[in-house]
Amino acid sequence: MSSTSVQAAAARSVAFKSLGCRVNFEEIECLRGRFVDAGWRAVDFEDAADLYVINTCTVTGIADAESRKMIRRAVRRKPTNGLVVVTGCYAQRDPEAIAALEGVDLVLGNKEKSALFEHVERFRADRRLAGEIWVDSEATTARFLSHGSPSGHNEHGFLRTRATLKIQDGCDERCTYCIIPTVRGASVSRSLEEVVDEARRIAASGFREVALTGVNTGTWGRDFERSGRGDRTTLAVLVRTLDGLDLGLRFRLNSLEPETVSDDLLDAIEAAPSFARHFHVPLQHGTSKILRRMGRSYDAPFYAEALGRIHARFPQASIGADVMVGFPGETDELFTAGRDFVLSLPLSYLHVFTYSQREGTAAVRLQDHVDEGAKRKRSRDLHAVEDRLRRAFLARQHGREEVLLVEDKRGPGGGLTGVTDNYVRCELDAFAEALANEFWRVRVEDRGDTRLAGAALVARVR
Repeated sequence: MSSTSVQAAAARSVAFKSLGCRVNFEEIECLRGRFVDAGWRAVDFEDAADLYVINTCTVTGIADAESRKMIRRAVRRKPTNGLVVVTGCYAQRDPEAIAALEGVDLVLGNKEKSALFEHVERFRADRRLAGEIWVDSEATTARFLSHGSPSGHNEHGFLRTRATLKIQDGCDERCTYCIIPTVRGASVSRSLEEVVDEARRIAASGFREVALTGVNTGTWGRDFERSGRGDRTTLAVLVRTLDGLDLGLRFRLNSLEPETVSDDLLDAIEAAPSFARHFHVPLQHGTSKILRRMGRSYDAPFYAEALGRIHARFPQASIGADVMVGFPGETDELFTAGRDFVLSLPLSYLHVFTYSQREGTAAVRLQDHVDEGAKRKRSRDLHAVEDRLRRAFLARQHGREEVLLVEDKRGPGGGLTGVTDNYVRCELDAFAEALANEFWRVRVEDRGDTRLAGAALVARVR
């Protein structure tokens, strides 16, 4: 791009909004970098902008409603010659409904997301294209997005600390409550070479930690053999490869389905000092009966065995789980049995979800739907369990030494905060000498809280 073009583009501003999963947020970060590299100025979504991009979610009806709310907010703010572009899973599932919303200029499915910048440039050259829909019915991803050029700060001027790197997209499972395979397509893995190049690019951009993410992260590499791209490659191979790069990054794995937690993967993580001792393994329900109705590929004993192997290898690791309440057929007795099962596991925290009907999924046709009042009560009960698990885990961390990555954010006491290797959020003393984006060995201090611990500096790591 010529210097004249960059100067001309400098006045243009773009605002992004991502809803839903971490994959969506990673995609927005990459899209933001693409526009900034081309001379656009990235601004907050609440600010005035020439272009608004909304990356939607459609996992529930509530997610659809929130996406529409953000779209309408962008339409109200856009200037006379402004542009509102909607992409993501809701745009993939029901593009006509989004295109019918007043003020929406372009609707792009998931496959077109990687070409969003080019679509915007094309639209700016010919505004007669308003209302266009670009959606591939197969919902396959054309290519993986990449982060922008190296820069030490983000668009708000803060030091870059944590990035996400999408290594996989799509899902081959058919859980009865989930619409994601329909809107994301079959499981597709990013090549090992691309992942390595992207990790190097992220390190050069000033980030210190990277979360490896995907729709079904643990299946990375399984599609290579059937697509003719080479022998079957496992996530363990990727872990060993990234750890061997010596980039000064700390890596975290996004959620892993229970059946992908292999001994080979645990061996690789155990031998990889750059990988955090933090595991998120979705459970969804603590009884085998409901798991079968959900179409999950494991039962409760299998899940317990998987977590037991993690805990035996990494007794101080943080282990989290997704748990759903109110799925069709969940009686009071089944809920109680599932809750007791959760309490029997070596879990550190929960993400609690309430079942919501999603048209296009098999669960809608199941019998014995749970009334909303029972769902709310069970959600409160399980959130109480979550607080109990978090409290117990933080209490066990008191006095332990861990490696903390300091962030450019302050806690309630005025000190900088950060996250340890085993996913404990800590606040330093307000006068601590540590700086953002530094790794420090700290001594964790339990505050009696469920979300935040204190930390005393021991020594700078690197």
